[in-house]
Amino acid sequence: MSSTALFAPFRLSLRLAALALVVAPAFALDIELDKPSKTFAVLPDKATDVVRYTLNGKDPDFTSGVYLAPIVAPLGATVKAAVFEGTKLVGKVATRSLVVPSADFFNSAELPLTQNRDHRTYDWVQRHQEILALNKPGVSSAKVVLIGDSITHFWSGEPKATRIAGPLSWEKYIAPHQAINLGFGWDRTENVLWRLRHGEISGLKAKAFVVLIGTNNFSVNSVPETVEGVEEVCLEIRKQFPQAKILLLGILPRSERPDAMRQKAIDANSSLKDRAKKCADKFIDLSSKYLVSDGRISKDIMGDFLHPTDKGYEIMGAAIDAQLKAWGL
Repeated sequence: MSSTALFAPFRLSLRLAALALVVAPAFALDIELDKPSKTFAVLPDKATDVVRYTLNGKDPDFTSGVYLAPIVAPLGATVKAAVFEGTKLVGKVATRSLVVPSADFFNSAELPLTQNRDHRTYDWVQRHQEILALNKPGVSSAKVVLIGDSITHFWSGEPKATRIAGPLSWEKYIAPHQAINLGFGWDRTENVLWRLRHGEISGLKAKAFVVLIGTNNFSVNSVPETVEGVEEVCLEIRKQFPQAKILLLGILPRSERPDAMRQKAIDANSSLKDRAKKCADKFIDLSSKYLVSDGRISKDIMGDFLHPTDKGYEIMGAAIDAQLKAWGL
């Protein structure tokens, strides 16, 4: 065999390898940390890359939020980020941490973060962008802002949701107050904080805010952590709208029969009743109105024992309407 024939397969493999280097996407990214401000900046190779990230030390997946802005994180936080194509993670996961010099730890319920847990129902980023467009100065005339998770999201109002469970009660009790719906399915307190700090209410001239948040935190946070997260949400609203009224609703009961998750809501509301005095103008716990005599939740009030039906929203609507009217709104 000639030397040319002998080395032909080797030359071919080199050409294929070189070609692969040319056509294969890098999907690389870097995470920069500015220690004085405790700010992380995620830098993908291409500005068009979709980057998802976490702050809890776990690798990001499709349910993780999209990176949209620099991350201000406390000591001990670990940022993990990666590029995604559709639902698939591509490339390597980049990691950067703020080292803890002592025994200090942070409460994840107070750490602003995006999310994508309810991607089968709606696009979190798209809804955020719709609200930013709606809340530009001069565009929205909203006087009342409802803030929360899917319980608020699926009620009704603007911006329109793909799932609407309480249109009649919304039109009866909420629409007359010129309200806007800033509920996002599967949001926790930290996700609401991110939205509040990234422009969702900055263009409004609101007179009152109605806050219902915290039930989704119970799967990952303790009751005290959840309560601190709810309080931080109210304090952030107060910071941006010092003259507006804040109505904080107690976390609604869930599950058909009393269980550990239901007890967390009871304990959280007991704490919020006292702590609301420094972060809200009024606290209303409607829990008892959602229960029948033996402590169960009926399906005609909450179809899935978590989200109200229109009849269930009637209870919320009447209470909100009465309080807003008491404030002259």
